[in-house]
Amino acid sequence: MNNKIKDFIKRNTILFFLMKSIYYFIKKIESVLLYPLALFPIKDNKILVLNFAGKGFGDNGKAIINEIINQNLNYDIVWATKGIKNNTFPNIVRTVNFNSFCFFFELITSKIWINNKRMPLYIWKRKKQFYIQTWHGGTALKKIEKDVENKLNKYYIKSAKNDSKMANLFISNSKFCTNIYKKAFWYDGEILECGSPRCDCFFKDKREVNLRVRKYFNIENKTKILLYAPTFRLNKSTEVYNIDFEKLISFLESKFKCKWKILVRLHPNISYKCDFLKYTSNIINATNYDDMYDLLNISDILITDYSGTMFEFSLMHKPVFLYATDIEEYMKDRNFYFNIFNLPYKVAQDNNELLKLINCFEEEKYLSELKSFLLELGTYNNGNASKQVVDVIKKII
Repeated sequence: MNNKIKDFIKRNTILFFLMKSIYYFIKKIESVLLYPLALFPIKDNKILVLNFAGKGFGDNGKAIINEIINQNLNYDIVWATKGIKNNTFPNIVRTVNFNSFCFFFELITSKIWINNKRMPLYIWKRKKQFYIQTWHGGTALKKIEKDVENKLNKYYIKSAKNDSKMANLFISNSKFCTNIYKKAFWYDGEILECGSPRCDCFFKDKREVNLRVRKYFNIENKTKILLYAPTFRLNKSTEVYNIDFEKLISFLESKFKCKWKILVRLHPNISYKCDFLKYTSNIINATNYDDMYDLLNISDILITDYSGTMFEFSLMHKPVFLYATDIEEYMKDRNFYFNIFNLPYKVAQDNNELLKLINCFEEEKYLSELKSFLLELGTYNNGNASKQVVDVIKKII
């Protein structure tokens, strides 16, 4: 059965309709009354976190919560997931199923929301709640939101406008990002220019995360890691995953005289398709690993296409290569904020060209061009973003 049909059925059960109806009723009552509903009081120290509408412990939310834990703050932290059952969440974090009855209860009684994606249109924020929108994109290559409004469906546009209207604070990682928020996000509120909390880990000791990821994927310490993480297409095509991974590994091992493994991570929008690829002990499915930034942190090379992860990965001054087989087609669909061929990252349009670019990589030239580019972006990332966001949270609570 088509996944869209499955999702439609799942989201339109009687129970879900009932929960949304109750939630809508509460919204209407709240809009009339001048005081919080006695039945559903807001809990002043409760924080609700969403990561891609139900993903696990990762992204900006993870970094912020870990900082709260490090500061030993007495907060009630709730994380909305889609039935994820694992031990990756800290003991202090409670989990709740996204779009369940309990989720709506936690939603309307939390003092603070932290989210990295647009809220669904039916979500409504009460007057005394505070919404921190961390966004998942950061600095972007491909045009987004209002800048491609004619490419987006009407429901998403309504949701995006409603989300920006509810948001009290956006988190920015650069001057470029701040300008995009003001220009393309239907948002004119407060922006905290502190960097991306999820990138703080790039500036800290990597031993713990290195051990954790290698143990999870059974990768020896001396083995080098290449991460392949392209963005998604609106038609949800997987044609871009046509890299000859076996040939790439052989080439890397021959060039660098050491063992390599490739982690393949599909974009969250098509993560349900991850089984279409053939994986081996050297070509590993990393799509469902909770935290993309753990993977970036310990990888030696990143190959992507139009994903903003290129800008974040290069904060560690590691090599980035772009494998982009459909540039003209993609530009017609979304277009770019930068000329892709003027970026510090070399662009390959087929497998042979990719190998040639890796073989001819000039580190000194790359680092010089990268330094100039990051200055142009006006990046704020310095490893201190999570603390600055938590400082805001402490003032609110």
